[in-house]
Amino acid sequence: MFASAIAVVNGFGRFAYAILLPVMRDDLRWDYALAGWLNTANSLGYGLGALAGMWLLAYRRPATLFIGGLATTVLTLGLCGLTTDLWWMMLWRLLAGIGSAWVFSCGGALIAARFPDNKDDAAAAIAIYYAGGGLGIALSGGLLLPVLDGHWGWPTGWMVLGLAGLALAVWPAKMAREIGGKTSEISSQPIAWRPFTPALIAYFLFGVGYIVYLTFVVAWMREKQLGVTWSMGVWVILGLAVTASGWLWRQPMARWWPATTFASASLCTALGTVVPLISGELAALIISALLVGGSFFMVPGSVMALVRLSLPPAQWAKCMNLFTMIFAIGQAAGPVLAGGLADRYGLNTAMLAAAAVLLSGSAIVLLQRAR
Repeated sequence: MFASAIAVVNGFGRFAYAILLPVMRDDLRWDYALAGWLNTANSLGYGLGALAGMWLLAYRRPATLFIGGLATTVLTLGLCGLTTDLWWMMLWRLLAGIGSAWVFSCGGALIAARFPDNKDDAAAAIAIYYAGGGLGIALSGGLLLPVLDGHWGWPTGWMVLGLAGLALAVWPAKMAREIGGKTSEISSQPIAWRPFTPALIAYFLFGVGYIVYLTFVVAWMREKQLGVTWSMGVWVILGLAVTASGWLWRQPMARWWPATTFASASLCTALGTVVPLISGELAALIISALLVGGSFFMVPGSVMALVRLSLPPAQWAKCMNLFTMIFAIGQAAGPVLAGGLADRYGLNTAMLAAAAVLLSGSAIVLLQRAR
């Protein structure tokens, strides 16, 4: 299943850190701002990978970057478990981000190329591909439960993620080599980015906002003394909602203008972020997980749909790298800014700020017009 690539690079490579964060924070005596730096390093790598990807695609096929990105992410997941030094860990997280950017950008273009003449099938395939991150989120909840209940140390958790990532990476790497068409060709043509300005600004804001929830939600549940079992239960529900989101959004993805899909998914993510601020009960957290999980991966899916409708196939991967670079800048800023707010004013304030940023992006993207 091609979508398992997103399970590796996002479910394991990015979001599983939210499970390990509270244990690492206690063991290494970090505050929230310092803990946020590991996701910031990952996001910086995401941006650097996207920037490098735009240049490398003039010399290398998207499938080559896709496979290289998978290998890099899997390797660095295991390496994070071999050190307690913050700087080494930040380096591995940065390299994982580089690999993730290549998989995220090039994989979306490759999967769209499997249905060159069928817009509806291509849109559904894109939605299901990005929803593959839910598989990684749900699996990480089960794999890392022994870390939260004290049976394993967090280094073991990182190495388990690396081994699971290796198992899931084999099939999409094989598929990537077999996808042909113009999407798989080398392209040296520059991207005309100015017509995409509203979507680029909105994607930056989405990067700032959504990553706050995904970075701190487990720590947030821990502060509410929800307990390990229920915390992991909510996390698995989040992952299952992401997995289902590709099917739930496949019709809107095929029929709506991509900016409308983007705005709707970002709005749902904002609502899910706010729900637990109204009530700290378990039911509110489950509703929150369903709303956030059921929507946030459809934002990059809608961006891929916008690129597909606006540019020739040979430019899809390069343009997705441009969007990913802007997105990564937002993701880099989000955890550190939110961590600082959480240390000073509490996690509720950080989550409220994240929701406000998401709402701003929802409004701005509606200014995006067809090229």
